[in-house]
Amino acid sequence: MTADQTVDECGICLDTLTEAITLPCSHKFCASCLDGWKSKFGYSLKKEKSKSCPLCRKKIPPSKDMLIQLDFYRKQKRELEARGETTKLSHIQQVINRLEAEVSDYDGRLDYDDGCTELPEHIFNAVKKNNMKKVMKWLGSPVDKNKLNARDSDHLNCTLAHSAVGFDNSGLLSILLQYGADVNVLDARGCSPLVLAHQRMVNDTGGFEQAKILLEWGAEISLPRSASEYRLDDRNAFIYMLKQSGNNKLANLVSSEFGGRRCEVINLPNHPQLNGKTCVVEKYITKKDKYKIIFEGSGNAALVGPNNLKRRDRTPQDCGYYISFENGRMSRREFATKEECQAYVTLLNGGDVKGTAEELASLKL
Repeated sequence: MTADQTVDECGICLDTLTEAITLPCSHKFCASCLDGWKSKFGYSLKKEKSKSCPLCRKKIPPSKDMLIQLDFYRKQKRELEARGETTKLSHIQQVINRLEAEVSDYDGRLDYDDGCTELPEHIFNAVKKNNMKKVMKWLGSPVDKNKLNARDSDHLNCTLAHSAVGFDNSGLLSILLQYGADVNVLDARGCSPLVLAHQRMVNDTGGFEQAKILLEWGAEISLPRSASEYRLDDRNAFIYMLKQSGNNKLANLVSSEFGGRRCEVINLPNHPQLNGKTCVVEKYITKKDKYKIIFEGSGNAALVGPNNLKRRDRTPQDCGYYISFENGRMSRREFATKEECQAYVTLLNGGDVKGTAEELASLKL
């Protein structure tokens, strides 16, 4: 471990380790950060970086997503061969060859366990028909964490998050993220829910509201392997794709650093009462070099500069709002402060919350 990395700090996000993974070189990273690093460069012209430790450049195992996709396409090949269908075999074999080349280059032990379950067809159809009662019953109470990222092998390994985007269910998408679903999970094509939202917008079937939700929850821009033809980094390639397909609405949103993101206001000496407040960035005004933001809780708007914002992605413990499904209907609860939000989530999870009787009554479920 290098001198500039502490024991409990991720070498990529520089925050406290979450689901820590220690590489053979002893450097430690959050599981999601490491998978994001490997998946991002595994689908780009910089793919050699995906095989190296971000800190010391020693070889590292392939990403979990690569292994999942390889298993998916091998299964597809077996099923096509069993049915005697040969028209798609050539393409699938090419995909398998590329993925095997990525995986076989690593000579260490591959011990990733996806930990998620198969997404049943009847649940996929329930999302399609907006049958929330059926979906929530299947997830369980308390929610079975292994089901949050369940994959449907009959539909390109899409997850519930992909399905929620594909079938225009913003409420379900928020609920899944509140419980801890992976906002950057990839299907068999290497498409994240954010990329799928773009595809829906191109087909004029919605997707923008889901894209905004994903950005607020920290969705990173990671493109499938086919996007490497643009010879750009993933973010600029994504913006180029959006503009080329006429999806200017989403292109404008993601073209600036904080566009669509949930942020915290900082460095406002003339309005110190606003520092620490959370907001959602609605748009960037180029001529003024200002961001239009909407404060959480109050809904008030303001203009601030780039130096007055820092990202504060939504997390299950700091979600900013809470959507629940009870008695056949969705309800949304807004919070005035981060502390109120955290107290509410703690109460939901059966933890003890300190406060006055009046404060606890305001959080009553």
